[in-house]
Amino acid sequence: MSIETNFMGMKIKSPVIVGSCGLTTDMHTLKRIEQAGAGAVILKSVFEEQILQEMSNSLHLSIDGGNSSEAYYYIEEHIQEQSLDKYLNLIRQAKMELDIPIIASVNCVSSSQWVSFASKIEQAGADGVELNMFLLPSDVNMTTDDVERFYEEVIRNIKRAVNIPVSVKISQYFSSLARFAQKLSWMGIANLHIFNRFAAQDINIDKMEIEAANVFSSPSELPHLIRWTAILSNIVHCPLTSGGGVHKPEDVIKLLLTGANTVQVVSAIYENGTEFIQEANERLQSWMKEHDFEKISDFKGRLSVKNNQYTAFHRVQFMKYFAGIK
Repeated sequence: MSIETNFMGMKIKSPVIVGSCGLTTDMHTLKRIEQAGAGAVILKSVFEEQILQEMSNSLHLSIDGGNSSEAYYYIEEHIQEQSLDKYLNLIRQAKMELDIPIIASVNCVSSSQWVSFASKIEQAGADGVELNMFLLPSDVNMTTDDVERFYEEVIRNIKRAVNIPVSVKISQYFSSLARFAQKLSWMGIANLHIFNRFAAQDINIDKMEIEAANVFSSPSELPHLIRWTAILSNIVHCPLTSGGGVHKPEDVIKLLLTGANTVQVVSAIYENGTEFIQEANERLQSWMKEHDFEKISDFKGRLSVKNNQYTAFHRVQFMKYFAGIK
């Protein structure tokens, strides 16, 4: 019996992947993730906005101090290189000490900043790169076509810059999600990752301040992910990673049944430790044995929309309960 699967063109030992998070910046934890049986790990994202903010703060100090334009550009370049070097060193160390695929992650708000860095990621030894992109559709001057062109431009430029496989992590906020997901898969990406999970905000009414909310995912998010995994898995032309709301070992099986090649976990690791990975692998193996499956391909996508013509995943209203329709 084998639980191997394909991820970004690589054969990995398990469909359970640990996603980009604070845990994937520490070598001790990365080793524990590998020992627990993860198929691959995605390093914590480098945020373009964070680097640009660091540059902006230091450059303001430079200007206030009366430095020359030559010093201004030197500081700009130095801060950017310093921030990126830490990340590149993590990639190098992880590749020396781990055997599972190491995937770099960049959080993009533009295409120009990441083209040169993508090449450095490749040179540092990363097995692949995940583009974590999102534009909140809140700008009334930006059309649907504008938003989609942004994604396409970033992907096209990054793919030109590197030879390592590229995965794209997207959100659900598209006017025609299925069409756009398929369009991205035609661009030659090695993997499509659904869905981005965003920082949420709450309001402290006593302090009248904005506070962080819902740092971790909730099991209530899983049904939505199951629906879209079932719909997208048979229309995209690349492997599919599903993540968000995975809190039980059985959740991994559910997403594989609806067509995912791999399943990303993050919150479950924070809440249960790296032991969750081993538990998920063991539950998958025992379930496969119960149903006489020798490999994941024997059942992957069995409950996807294509193979399950029943239209339950396309229904969004509670017709069954009000009209007796099954």
